[in-house]
Amino acid sequence: LPFEIRPVLAHDIMNEEIPLTEFFVLNVIEKKKLGEILKYLPQMPTWANHLKRIKSGNVLIQPLSFPIDEILRLKLINVFGEIFTFERVLVPSRKPITRQQFTWAKQRWPVEFHPNKNVEAMLNGTFFDKKQQKEIINFFLEAEKVGNGGPGCLMVDLEGKVVAKSNTLQYLGTGFDVYLTEEPCSMCAMALVHFRVSRVFFCRRIPKGALESSWRIQEEKRINHHYQVFRIDEVL
Repeated sequence: LPFEIRPVLAHDIMNEEIPLTEFFVLNVIEKKKLGEILKYLPQMPTWANHLKRIKSGNVLIQPLSFPIDEILRLKLINVFGEIFTFERVLVPSRKPITRQQFTWAKQRWPVEFHPNKNVEAMLNGTFFDKKQQKEIINFFLEAEKVGNGGPGCLMVDLEGKVVAKSNTLQYLGTGFDVYLTEEPCSMCAMALVHFRVSRVFFCRRIPKGALESSWRIQEEKRINHHYQVFRIDEVL
C-alpha cells in the first residue's frame, strides 16, 4: 500500500527515557543482614511501587525529599554498629510503559514491567492486519473524494458502513471511526469528543491542528472522553 498508518501516541509512551528521581540508598556488604534491615525500613511510597527494593546489595531507603528519620538511624546503628553511610541514587520515577522504556530503566535500577500488548502492537506496526489496513485506506480515499480537493470527512459506523449511506439513526457516534483529509482544528476536534467517536484517522497536518500539531486533545485529562488518533502518511 502507498500509505502508512501511524498512531499518534502520547510523549510518555514514545520517549525511550523515563524521568529520574533521587533516593537514599544503603550498601549492605553482609547479605545475611538484609532481612533484618528490611524490617526497619519505611514502606515505599505508592508512586514508587514499580521499583525493586534491592539491587546487588544496595537497598532503597526512601526518596531524597524525605529526611532520614532519627529512629531509623538508631535502628540501623543497632544492626551495623556506628559505621554505615547513606548514599544517593537516581532511579526511574515511574513504571515503564513500553518494552523499550523497560530496557532503559532496568539499566538504572530493577523495575516491575507488565507489557501492554496494544501499545507494543502500535509501536511495532502490527496493530492493524493487512485486511484492516486496506479497509482504512479505502475509507480515507473515499473521504478524499468527498472533499473534492478540499477538506473531506467520512464517518463509519460499528458495522463498517459509511454513515451517510447507512440507516444508522443513533444520536451519538459511539464506536464510530472518522476519516479526515486534514487534521481538525480545536473546535472540530472537540465536536468529535462530544460526538463520542472511537477513532480518528487524518492525513495532512495543519499549523493549528488539535490532534498533533499545536495541541493533542486526545491527551487532555480535563475532558471526559478520549478517542484514538492515527495519522495516514503517503509513502513516496
